[in-house]
Amino acid sequence: MFAGWTFLVGLFRAIYKERRPSLWKVFFLACFYGLLIEFLQYVVPTNRSPETLDFVADAFGALFAIFVLHFIFRSMFPSDQTHTA
Repeated sequence: MFAGWTFLVGLFRAIYKERRPSLWKVFFLACFYGLLIEFLQYVVPTNRSPETLDFVADAFGALFAIFVLHFIFRSMFPSDQTHTA
């Protein structure tokens, strides 16, 4: 789920800004969102409980999406690449 959410956020930011977004910002936004969900599961009285491994899984999903976005953005924004020879 988080891989899809992070992928869509990164893609939306790229389309909205019409340039390659900072993938670090997208990754940390996804991690913050995952941490917020785990915190709300602790605070809000529901039948859900926070789990550290759930947050870790969210972070790995976000990392996978960042990996995919990196290769997509290389083809979408070829002028952003630095050429060193």
